[in-house]
Amino acid sequence: MPRRPTAIPPNPSPSSCPPPRLKDFIGYGQKNGKGLFYASSGNGSIQHIAGEMFAKQAKVQATHVPYKGSGPVVADLISGQVDMFITTPPSVIGQVQAGKLKALAYAGARRHPSMPTVPTAAEAGLPGYEVESWFALFAPAKTPPELVARLSAQVKTIVESEAFRKKVEEQGAFAVYMDPPALGKFVEQETALWAKVIKDGNIRAD
Repeated sequence: MPRRPTAIPPNPSPSSCPPPRLKDFIGYGQKNGKGLFYASSGNGSIQHIAGEMFAKQAKVQATHVPYKGSGPVVADLISGQVDMFITTPPSVIGQVQAGKLKALAYAGARRHPSMPTVPTAAEAGLPGYEVESWFALFAPAKTPPELVARLSAQVKTIVESEAFRKKVEEQGAFAVYMDPPALGKFVEQETALWAKVIKDGNIRAD
């Protein structure tokens, strides 16, 4: 199950966002009369939900600015039109490496090999803030248990292989295997967590 920790790269313009550390960035947002403007690739997207969760946990006023896709977001982030974009590493790693954007934190439980110097949100001063997009393999509910077990074993072999791990890491993700019971529990936890965030933030899709 590939899991991508999201990164939080802010607008690096000294005039609108001076501090290059997450704790100071949050402080800036709290003191700034307008708060922070965070971008997403559209209403109801994971970036939108993650932004609402960030605002609540960081106790900062934040205004959502929806776009149609990540490309326009990155351009406006670089030019200073918005302050923050919470997204997966592939969307911004080139701009971060070129010094056009500053990655403040990974919103995951651990750092990622693609940008090892970028701290986790917990390390950067926002403990408990974790947002990961994930992908998993599902089968129809009435699939015979023996077939599920065989498929699961094959998936485990692939996910835990060195070639698969490297390929996934190149995409800014982690390769994580879960057996069917563990995956079922994980899905229940994720559904409950994000349902609450969506309800509390009154988030609606386009």
